[in-house]
Amino acid sequence: MRAIRITLSTFLLGPLLVACGGGGAQVGSIGSTENPPAEQAVATRQSESDLADQRERERQDDPRTAQEQRRDEARDVANKVKQVADEVKRGITQSHFTMPQLVGRNLQNAQDQLQKRGSYLLDQVDATSQHRFQLLDSDWKVCHQSPRAGASVLKTKLVRLEAVRLDESCP
Repeated sequence: MRAIRITLSTFLLGPLLVACGGGGAQVGSIGSTENPPAEQAVATRQSESDLADQRERERQDDPRTAQEQRRDEARDVANKVKQVADEVKRGITQSHFTMPQLVGRNLQNAQDQLQKRGSYLLDQVDATSQHRFQLLDSDWKVCHQSPRAGASVLKTKLVRLEAVRLDESCP
């Protein structure tokens, strides 16, 4: 009985397979114009460094990345301020510093000068009021500072630096 089923199913499926082109998985024949060969994809070659540079530019242009970076910086600053405040309480460091002249300096250099003096609370803003982020501080210069140069400043006081891009004039 079992042999009859196999023979019967083969007998019934045989003509169907022939009508469809001879096989279940093959839709057309090799020489058929119904299924022309797939076109070759155009391969673009970029070096890994080019791709990495492109990804970095896209990352820098992404406003979410800038916000994340500012949040991380804010956390770091909060930890530094707490550390400085603890050191002042224990008498390890002085509570004040003399504000240096930062106008005209590179923004990154100005930040470094403040941090050398134990000042980590910094508000850096776009002096043109366009509200641009200073993603790469070394590409900006300080136009205005608060407190003024020479002032005795608490290390826990907020210092404000207004800056423009290096190729721009201060307002």
